[in-house]
Amino acid sequence: MEKKKTAIIILNYNNSSDTINCIESVERYNTAPVKYIVVDNGSTKPEVIENIDKFLQDTFKDGYTRLSDTQTPTDRLPKASFVVSKTNDGYAKGNNKGLHFAYADDEIDKILILNSDILFVEDIIPKLSLYYDKINDVAILSPILYKKDMDGIDYNCARRHANICHVLYNYLFMYFDPFGLRRNWSRKQKILQDNTSLLQKDYFEIELPSGSCMFIDKNLFKSIGSFDPNTFLYFEEDILYKKIYSINKKNYLLTHSKC
Repeated sequence: MEKKKTAIIILNYNNSSDTINCIESVERYNTAPVKYIVVDNGSTKPEVIENIDKFLQDTFKDGYTRLSDTQTPTDRLPKASFVVSKTNDGYAKGNNKGLHFAYADDEIDKILILNSDILFVEDIIPKLSLYYDKINDVAILSPILYKKDMDGIDYNCARRHANICHVLYNYLFMYFDPFGLRRNWSRKQKILQDNTSLLQKDYFEIELPSGSCMFIDKNLFKSIGSFDPNTFLYFEEDILYKKIYSINKKNYLLTHSKC
């Protein structure tokens, strides 16, 4: 039986170089069967769309197609698809456009949401797949994210969710931080920052992954309604956490995989 594939969904906006670098890094390290779904989220620079279109054509040849976000999905996507939208609808709706096509493809069973500025530095999808099947209550599994040039861990990859009081305080004191409360709260949200001993485990539970790199089962993601279309850029991970918690699932960070 043919092995199922992971759909890598990359959202692009006015920046072809990051998106191309991202895909090239995946191609350099990845050994898992994948399909790329690049969504252009209403770029205002025509050359950006042209650059990505040409790169995908040159790289994937006959395994490439360009689509409109209004097209009806087919049950089999090629290796790479470029979904071009006329409007910028934000992170959630933009990714949902890619998910719309992935859900219809019966060869796809997992989803990897990637920001365009993510770079692979090792072969992470086989590791994510292996542990995803081992952890019974997993919803989202993510690798450790590092800063540019691998200059230390980006602690935003493992966070606690924000309650309404934290959100309101954050906005009220955006430019003023009495007694350093906002800074201290922000630090406590980052699970690894003061507890690096967790890195000795194979994986550990988190609440909020980074929306820039998330691995999830396709049918599970579809069943919880994908990303909330009422958001544009912030709190998508918090909403996902609430949906996942409500069905008794959890999010985890895989410590021996990184990008």
